[in-house]
Amino acid sequence: PTFGIKGGAAGGGYAQVVPMEAFNLHLTGDIHSITAANNLLAAAIDTRMFHESKQSDKSLFSRLCPADKAGVRKFAPVMLKRLEKFGITKTNPDDFTDEEKTRFARLDIDPDAVTWNRVLDVCDRSLRGIVIGKGKNENFERSAGFDITVASEIMAVLALTTSLNDMRARLGSMVIGMDKSGRPVTADDLGVGGALCVLMKDAIMPTCMQTVEQTPVFVHAGPFANIAHGNSSIIADQIA
Repeated sequence: PTFGIKGGAAGGGYAQVVPMEAFNLHLTGDIHSITAANNLLAAAIDTRMFHESKQSDKSLFSRLCPADKAGVRKFAPVMLKRLEKFGITKTNPDDFTDEEKTRFARLDIDPDAVTWNRVLDVCDRSLRGIVIGKGKNENFERSAGFDITVASEIMAVLALTTSLNDMRARLGSMVIGMDKSGRPVTADDLGVGGALCVLMKDAIMPTCMQTVEQTPVFVHAGPFANIAHGNSSIIADQIA
C-alpha cells in the first residue's frame, strides 16, 4: 500500500488492527529482509554467470574449494548436496577427475532461462522489464525485471515454513532457472541458501498486535504469499 491508501489490509470497524500506521509502514522490517535476501540471490546468479564466462574449469574449482594453510581442500556441506545430484560419492576434492571438477564447478546457467527476478517494495512500473549487464566491464547483457517484494518466492517460503531448519531447506531448494542442458538450478547450487536464511532469521518471528477492541492479532508474511493457503503463516497459526 501507499501510505495505507491502497489495500493496507488492516481490517475495518472494531476488527481493525492498530496502530494502522505502523502496520502499513515497515513494521518489524520483514519485507525489507525479504527484499535483501531475494536480491542477494539475484546478484549471486549474475555474478556466477560472469565468473564462469571468464574462468577455466580448474580455476573455478580452486576458487570454490580453496586449499587451507596446510594445503588441504574440503567441501562445504552444501557442496556435498550438489555432488549427490550428480551421483558423485567422492568427498575428497583431490580425488576428482577433470570431468568431475567441471560437473561440480560449472553451473552453466542459461541466461534466457533465468526465472528469478529482483524485487522492490515500491510500485515502480518502469522497472518491470529491464536490461542488465550494460556496464563497460560486464561480459554480456540479458533481459531481467523487478517484481514487488511480496510476490517473491521467499515470501511464500516465510508463510509456509515451520522452523528455522525448515526455512533453510526451503530457501536452498528454490529454483532460479535452468542450465543449458535443461536441468533446474537451485539456490544451494549457488551456495547461498545459508546466507538467505541468515537474512531471514528474524523475519520468521510473527508480530503481535491488537484490534481496536484489544483482541490480540498475529501479523506475519504478506498478501501475495498467503492467499493460496488462507492464513498469515504456519508459525503464526501454531503459536495461536
